[in-house]
Parts: sequence; structure tokens; C-alpha cells
Amino acid sequence: MTMFKLRQKVFDNNRGERGEVTKVHPLGGLITLQNSNGFSWLAANENCSATEKRTPTIIERPSGEPFRIPPGTIPHENMRPSDLRVGDFAFLDGRLLRIRDMRGRFGGGRTIIFDKGRARPAEDAERVYRSLR
Repeated sequence: MTMFKLRQKVFDNNRGERGEVTKVHPLGGLITLQNSNGFSWLAANENCSATEKRTPTIIERPSGEPFRIPPGTIPHENMRPSDLRVGDFAFLDGRLLRIRDMRGRFGGGRTIIFDKGRARPAEDAERVYRSLR
């Protein structure tokens, strides 16, 4: 079920009208919407959709170069090479790229393989972004 926040702009599919959330009711999946003319009405969460697209969070790196966090992921700090997974996002040349494959190396290390065959050795303490699923 979609949850909306106060002052969020939504479209009520049943009424065919846009409104701003003025109240989120704790039970029943209901919200109160108000249009630009000040008219209020009760709407069901499942009949509404957000009109504003969420923009990805931008984080400033120490170098000052921003990067975007892949949607639906959270950071994991100090990951050992053996803890990395295919599907994690790791840094390559200042960009977060999805790990497509990994290969073992002599001495217990790993080589991380990204899209288009780009690769680099895994560091002892990697910062990766992993899906919440």
C-alpha cells in the first residue's frame, strides 16, 4: 500500500483531480486532500498516485564530486572482499557501478568485474551499496 505524507501532491484517480495531502488518517488507508481552490475531500490511498517524482539523493564526496545513490540501496561500510555480492554497487573511477561478477585471486583477494568488462581489485575495506530486497 502506498503511504503519502502531509503536503505531498497527489492525483486522485477516482475524482480525476489533483490535491495536496492535508491529513493522513491512521486507520483505513484514507487521506484528506485539498485542491488549489481550497475544497477538501476524503480519498483512499490505493486510488491515488504521487504527482511529484522523487529525485535521487546527491551526496558530496570529499573530493567535491557528487554521486547518486542507486535507488533502493543502502550503504554498507568496511565490507571485506569475501562479503561482496554480485548485484552490489561499488566505486569505479568515482562512479557507483553494479558488480556483475567476481573472481578469486591468489592470496584470498578478489577482482570485481563491472559492466562492459571493466574490473579492479577489491580493497580490504570496501564501501558498497546493497539492495534492500
